[in-house]
Amino acid sequence: MALESPLDQDESIEIINIDFDIETLVVTVQIDGQRIDLSFDSPAGFRVLDEGDLLEFWPSCSTNNGWLYKISCSGWLDQERNRKGFLSSSNSDLIEFFIVGCNYCVNVLAWEAPSVYESIR
Repeated sequence: MALESPLDQDESIEIINIDFDIETLVVTVQIDGQRIDLSFDSPAGFRVLDEGDLLEFWPSCSTNNGWLYKISCSGWLDQERNRKGFLSSSNSDLIEFFIVGCNYCVNVLAWEAPSVYESIR
């Protein structure tokens, strides 16, 4: 499910900064010069991968449809839940979010949706 609007065909998005201090994860994206922060309180985990290593998400989770997604099935969280060592597998409050970038993408396992605001970076 897309949480942010699709980009226009001439717009691009890039993840330009990731800041994690144990309590908060802030992912900064740049959309044609405008910088936006996505702040997650106490995330359970996150990963950063090249978009080419996430082809199973395309085209449904591409910038044609949005750039911030809530993933309800068949994402990283479901992959982790298949591992015997994933202690959070039975916690139904955990939510997966997916942030699209043209070179890197970020998956976040969180307890609530991020705050999204104009960056001061």
